[in-house]
Amino acid sequence: MKKIAVRLARHRRLLALGGLSLLLHLLALAWIGSRSGAAPRQTLGVPLALRLERSAAVAAESAPQPALQTAEPQPEATAPAQASAAPADTPPALPPLQSLAPADAQSASSSAPSTLPGPSAATAASAPPARGDPRGAAVQQMPGRYRVQTPPSVRLRYAVSRTRPGRAPSSEGEAQLVWEAGGGRYQLRLEGVLGLLESEGGGDDTGIAPIRASEHQDDGSDRITRFDRAGGRIDADGARSDPLYLGSQDRASLLMQLTGMGLAAPEQMQGVIEMMVVGPDGPHTARFEVLGREPLATGAGSLQTLRLAELSEPGRRRLEIWLAPERGWLPVQLRVTEPDGSVANQVMTGIETAPSSSTAVM
Repeated sequence: MKKIAVRLARHRRLLALGGLSLLLHLLALAWIGSRSGAAPRQTLGVPLALRLERSAAVAAESAPQPALQTAEPQPEATAPAQASAAPADTPPALPPLQSLAPADAQSASSSAPSTLPGPSAATAASAPPARGDPRGAAVQQMPGRYRVQTPPSVRLRYAVSRTRPGRAPSSEGEAQLVWEAGGGRYQLRLEGVLGLLESEGGGDDTGIAPIRASEHQDDGSDRITRFDRAGGRIDADGARSDPLYLGSQDRASLLMQLTGMGLAAPEQMQGVIEMMVVGPDGPHTARFEVLGREPLATGAGSLQTLRLAELSEPGRRRLEIWLAPERGWLPVQLRVTEPDGSVANQVMTGIETAPSSSTAVM
């Protein structure tokens, strides 16, 4: 032990110098470490920045490209804009005629009258304003055209009665419908529950084509509606002008248009039949619902009829029509119901047919 203590005492200085040297080395290493550690921390930011840039680039590549989204549907997207930029009176395309059987198609094209020009394409395709629209801008789709055969000349006689709420029916005399057709022209005179109406004109590919209609007023005057087919306009009583819509009828000719539809193709007489009707107040779309077959007692005997009822708006008069297929689809009864509940009715008492005249499918 004594020897060990002596040796330690001898080397104490060496140990102190060694410890001091070790301490200096540790301090030097720590200083070098602090200096060299700053560089790695600075360089670590570079790959991180590159990684972020690459992530942003990948996200940009995978994100939907607005230009590519609008490039493909561009024709569809721009179509409404082009339509809205067009003039307000630009009409839609005309709907096609209902298909005909091959044999019927040939006879229709060869025998259709051509004495009157049809309405211009610029005005014939649009539908009239909806009734009751104060702006007059509501547009309905034009009803499809029907097959129509010109009815032969005929005279119908009617008995007229009226029923008022709380009162018994009262007779109001007689009325008549006189239809004269030939040579591609027609004249029509109707008396009865619709008043005194007259119509004259010809035909086109939609059926009966009026050129002039008049409605007799209680004060003795007549309100005139002219169908300017060359100019594509309707002039009502000299006070207003409207476009001439394809297939337009006046309040009298609509009856014979329905008759001609039944003659040409009875299968058309079902569902809801739509027709353009023009009066002194302008054009509107009249819609008639086919209610079905119904027996009717007339002065010419009991007939099986087809009953149609106008789908009128609330507060307006409603017209009902009974067509007799066994009597050439002629209107054998007319009934008008007023908003106050009063009903005016005319039923056929006799029928006179003219000598057979040429008929044509319009």
